[in-house]
Amino acid sequence: MNATLVHFEAQVRLGPTRAARLLGVAYPTYAQYRSGRRPFPTYHAHHVQALLLLAPEHLSALIKEHAHGGT
Repeated sequence: MNATLVHFEAQVRLGPTRAARLLGVAYPTYAQYRSGRRPFPTYHAHHVQALLLLAPEHLSALIKEHAHGGT
């Protein structure tokens, strides 16, 4: 289990499918990263770190736009 992604999901309060959408990663690939079956690229780890550093209102806007499809 990839602790970075589990922590990310908890912080953004999204399940794996929507967390994958927020990161712009196809869910099957995300699931492989999450389970440890595929190495988690450093650039994705940096993307996670950058998202978690955003002000809450900016992160919420990105979640609404990307993870929830703008609804």
